Amino acid sequence: MRAARSWRPSSVSTWPYGRLDEDACRAVVRDATEDAPDAGHGRRVWELSLGNPLFALELARGLAEGGTDPVRAPEGVRELVAERLVRLDPDTRRIVEALSVAGGDAALSELLDVAEHGLYPPLSGAAAAAALERAIAASVVEERQVVVAGRSEAGAAFRHPLVRMTCYERLTAVRRRQLHTAFAQAVQRRRPDAVDALASHFARADDPRAAEYLRRAAERAAALYANDTADRYYRDLVARLDVDAARARLAHAQVLRRMGHFEQAADAVRLALAEFERRGAHDDAVLAAALLAETLVKTSAPASGRRTLRDHPVTAETGPEPAACHFLALSLIRCVQGRYPAGAEAAGHALSAARDVPGPRGQGLVARAFALRATNLGLAGRFAQAREAGDLALEPAEAYGDPTLLGSVLSTLRENARRAGRLHEAVGIGTRALGLAERSGDPTAAAFERTNLAELRLLLEEPGPAGALAEEAVAGAEAYDAWCLPYTLATLARVRVHRGESAGAAGLLERAARVAASLGDRQAEHEVRTARAELALYARRPDDALRALDGHIDDAPVLVAWAELLSGRAGAALRLARAEVARAERTGEHLAEVEARIAMGTSLSRLARAPEAARELARAEALAESLPYPAGTRRAAWARALALACEA
Repeated sequence: MRAARSWRPSSVSTWPYGRLDEDACRAVVRDATEDAPDAGHGRRVWELSLGNPLFALELARGLAEGGTDPVRAPEGVRELVAERLVRLDPDTRRIVEALSVAGGDAALSELLDVAEHGLYPPLSGAAAAAALERAIAASVVEERQVVVAGRSEAGAAFRHPLVRMTCYERLTAVRRRQLHTAFAQAVQRRRPDAVDALASHFARADDPRAAEYLRRAAERAAALYANDTADRYYRDLVARLDVDAARARLAHAQVLRRMGHFEQAADAVRLALAEFERRGAHDDAVLAAALLAETLVKTSAPASGRRTLRDHPVTAETGPEPAACHFLALSLIRCVQGRYPAGAEAAGHALSAARDVPGPRGQGLVARAFALRATNLGLAGRFAQAREAGDLALEPAEAYGDPTLLGSVLSTLRENARRAGRLHEAVGIGTRALGLAERSGDPTAAAFERTNLAELRLLLEEPGPAGALAEEAVAGAEAYDAWCLPYTLATLARVRVHRGESAGAAGLLERAARVAASLGDRQAEHEVRTARAELALYARRPDDALRALDGHIDDAPVLVAWAELLSGRAGAALRLARAEVARAERTGEHLAEVEARIAMGTSLSRLARAPEAARELARAEALAESLPYPAGTRRAAWARALALACEA
């Protein structure tokens, strides 16, 4: 039941009860709203009230009366604070108002600077100090150490955030602007490199200098991977730019991509591209089109990305950087569409252009070109060339220093190590890639890296860690409806199969198939297809496995061989397995070789060729143990036992 509002103390200081903790504040919100409170509302009430029971109750009542977020002091609190402020003398009230504009606390040096140079009439020296002391004596303000430019300094702060909020709200718009300008000028004199403070004050003062400081603050936040802060600065910056907002939009789009907000990033790039087209800026338009095409790949629209590239082609007059970016985007699109040789060719064109781009930017483009070339070559089955290209990507990526780029290169190296059977090395590389994805604030990249680490843990016979990683990966991808969602679902399904939870795995794969088809991602469709075949084989349904792989025998020959075996066609299984052994030996894919030899040995045993079967299974076991490849060792031992049973 809601409390009656007929009684209210005349002063906060007369409230007789002690400070509430966070749980008690949540209870106040629950009682006032007659409903389960939003967790964010309960915490916000606690933060704003600092446990003051009356303030907590007033904030909760504001929610009960239709508020959605207690970000503004409710009327009851404003009345209480106003009573206290009106009792202050004019000079004390003016210095308190100045402090409210500072944001709740300020170094004494800057506050007194504003009092002397920003108040009219000025309040300086002993008069300013005396006014501040009176504010402290009235329990509105307190002395507190504040951190300025990394150093602790003597400062002043409001005793309660709601007092500061109310004081700030009572200022006229003209007065706020004047005080924000005064603070900005004080900061400029004392801390000219404090771009965040300068951006904040100049923006609130609606000063023309705000754009430059917002740009600098946004760039610094982006360089530190403080993505939320950079996003906020860029939004404010773009809103203030009447013209020439295109470059700010492109920079903002890069931040949005890191945050996993690909639709918003695409919208920002479209606006930038339109501005470049109006100006007739060819190179800038090609560059923006490349970024838009890459972003559209992440929003399930690779075909639209390809059209964007066709509408903004590279010509003889195009500079090397936009040309490199164009071909990098083309390589990515062709990779997603399953056109791996064409993707490798496009990456080669990107590499040629990138080598003509000077400085660190050129190194970053070279690294991306090598990494995309390695990915496409690997998926095309040209593993020796893929390993070479992947290794060549690492040095320029490390020199460039961007964690997002370095993480993508390490992801390529991790896959190369996995194919070669260096599983522990692959885990180390993948763990480093995950750390870089988390550092850059890219949730979709982090989800993808967790997916790959989960696969590696399964190969190492570590189902517990594999399951935890797979669950985290799905949760991370679902939160952003991310491009990597089908990969995460397929991996979690494999974990469920390993645990014997085939029903749960089937549902995950149904969903993964729908998402992969909507994305138009051929590699994701391959992952789902093979996972479905594995599930069917586990359930001893070889016909279902063959249907899942229909038309894709070359992509999963070992799975097809096992399906043929279970269907009683050992001769067909042997032919497939023997061809895959030869291919894997030639390319150095040791994991594939182990699996193919196991299938080959089992086929031979079914054909009553026991000596040959024993040799192949022994070779599979020896290779699996030497790598080491625990999952392969277990399967080889199982196949040997099966062969012995057949002999008996």
